[in-house]
Amino acid sequence: MQGGRHTITIGFLAARLDEPYQHSVWSGAVEEAEKLGISLVFFGGQRLGSPVGYESLDNIAFNLAARSGLAALAVMTNVIGTYLTQKDLLEFVKGLKKVPLVSIGVEIPGIPSVTIDNTGGMGAIVDHLVQIHGRRRFLFLAGPENHSESLAREAEFNDRLFSLLGKGAVVRIEHCNFQETEAWETTSRLFSQGIPFDAIVAANDLMAMGALRALAEAGVRVPEDVSVTGFDDTDDSRFSIPPLTTIRQGTYALGQQAIRSLAINLGILPKERLVTHRAPVTFIIRESCGCSSASTEGSEDIHQSKQESSDVAKAAEPLAQLKNEVNAALFRGRNPATLQYRHFGPALMDKAQLIIAEGIARYQAALRRSVERRSAVLREIEASLVTSFSLPDILSAVARGTRSLGISSCYLVLFESKGITPEWARLLLASEGNKTRILAPYGIRFRTLELLPGGFPDTWSFYVVEPLRFGEERLGYLVCTADSEDRQIFEALRDQVSGAIKGAQLMAAERDRERYLEQQVRLRTQELSTTNEQLREEIERRRTLERELLDISNDIMASIGRDIHDDLCQNIAGIGLMAAKLEGSLRRQSCPGMEHAAKSAAEIATAASRTASQAKGIARGLYPAELEAKGLVAAVQELVQSAQSRYNGTIALEISPGFTLKNSEKALHLYRIIQEALNNAVVHAKASQIVVSLRSDRESVEVSVADNGIGFDLQKVQMNGLGLRILKYRSSVIGGELKIRSLEPGCCVSCRVAR
Repeated sequence: MQGGRHTITIGFLAARLDEPYQHSVWSGAVEEAEKLGISLVFFGGQRLGSPVGYESLDNIAFNLAARSGLAALAVMTNVIGTYLTQKDLLEFVKGLKKVPLVSIGVEIPGIPSVTIDNTGGMGAIVDHLVQIHGRRRFLFLAGPENHSESLAREAEFNDRLFSLLGKGAVVRIEHCNFQETEAWETTSRLFSQGIPFDAIVAANDLMAMGALRALAEAGVRVPEDVSVTGFDDTDDSRFSIPPLTTIRQGTYALGQQAIRSLAINLGILPKERLVTHRAPVTFIIRESCGCSSASTEGSEDIHQSKQESSDVAKAAEPLAQLKNEVNAALFRGRNPATLQYRHFGPALMDKAQLIIAEGIARYQAALRRSVERRSAVLREIEASLVTSFSLPDILSAVARGTRSLGISSCYLVLFESKGITPEWARLLLASEGNKTRILAPYGIRFRTLELLPGGFPDTWSFYVVEPLRFGEERLGYLVCTADSEDRQIFEALRDQVSGAIKGAQLMAAERDRERYLEQQVRLRTQELSTTNEQLREEIERRRTLERELLDISNDIMASIGRDIHDDLCQNIAGIGLMAAKLEGSLRRQSCPGMEHAAKSAAEIATAASRTASQAKGIARGLYPAELEAKGLVAAVQELVQSAQSRYNGTIALEISPGFTLKNSEKALHLYRIIQEALNNAVVHAKASQIVVSLRSDRESVEVSVADNGIGFDLQKVQMNGLGLRILKYRSSVIGGELKIRSLEPGCCVSCRVAR
């Protein structure tokens, strides 16, 4: 597949290169493209409109093909259009791009198509099962309900069966979407329900394999109890247990004819009318239908005469030619079992079959060695990928691994942005032969329509494009030369690379996030340090100011208290004396009305005395002289007596023995706390009893005011209560601990402070 410059590149759109049917069609296309000097690129996607979420993500390969500069497209519509109607499939194909197209497997009006001529295949199976093996109760495993190939096979099956058995035919149709797992589940379910069948006819080999597995698990013998047949003659069908009776399609010829059709359209081959090409099918009889295992595998070309050619060639020349064909097939990685050898006749049939059998054995041995080698290399690649989350290291491991797998060139492309098909991408790895270029982390930026910067290199003719995805995220794609002997290697490599790339991206994102966070933390730390310093200075200034304000408040209160006590009280007392003197003078007069005037003067003297007493109480509240002279206990005793004089309930004072507090500042603030709490209880609590307590121990003193009143909403008071904020501030000034507790009923305000 290595050669000179190829000016024309064709895209081949399918689902999986490792699936035998698709690989056979691809191989035929590669052979024909090689003859014509055309480059071919395999775009692996999945079934369009699939209900399986991840399959739609893989179809980014189709979007790439549609946007690229390819000269033409060969589309395996029978594979990728499983879930589409004929109309939807036509819209998809027409929407790919305005270049020559060919549909493989499904005939689409107005578009050149290459298909299998299904006519006769299902009829031959029904004839064989009914007439040779006497089967009467059938399970038909069909493809999707709207799939043209499946519908054609189902229709022929029904027509032939009912023409043979009429009303005696028993048929059940189950749609399994050409999938092995669905056929296995369906067959298992039906047999578990006791539904009897003596023949299972599947519309493809994959579903037949699923049925064989279900029957084996259920203990049903094949072919003794149930005959099973397929359709496709894939490699797996030859080696199933028992070997599968099936219909051989000309899949290799489909690929060849698809390229020839495009070559005609492109002017590479002589112009001729572009029509639908139909490849014939062949009935392959093996053991799963009930034929003896001792008999030789037979084949019957449905569209050829059943009479063998009467010409018998000489032994040496045709056998030598057959050996050459076997060697050529092995060289191209094809199974020699697909070769035709019925023309040898009875005289040479045994030797021809032996040559084919030897070729098949060599093919299987090569496959086994390839699988073992692939597994070993993939394990090495996986080990290399999981040991590092560095993108350059991962790309180096991919380059080494692809070379070990026989892939000459490998390119890894990641999309620059999200979306179905981003406009821009970056080439991060270019591995060509022994030369590897690691372009991470920035890569070479290019438009995705080029597929690779500057297009595909001229060194190779055939490439495989596999989408890279992780979960629901499209990452990019992997481009490999299609020169590996192992058709299954590309998907396995794609899955490993996708996981490793995503892991590297996540680790890079995490490292970037950590670096960003570290930078932000440093900036925030600096900002917080500056802000904290400013806050400390501001708090200190506020504390100083508040303390000064509190000191000023205390001084003003003391000054007012002294003025009231020394001046106002004395003046009021003087007024009382003057009123008493006036009363005596009036009483000594004998004039009419003097008695009433004397009585008024007496009332003035009494009111003045009472007012002076109240003023003294206010003065003591503003300036507790007893606090300085006699200490906190005496001041509180006088405070309680003063409050009791204006309170209807009981105020009790409890003082623990030995209670003392020598710190005058703490004593003043505790006095004010008791004063505020006691005043609140008297005015607002509606309590019948108030208890003022003074307690002390070796380390601290505690004062409290408790009542049995109505209590209050602490949260509301905390939000709106000026008195509470003053209490908390006074407590904080002396390093005390203020507590306000709800009682049942009432509440308690307490403050504990170190001595």
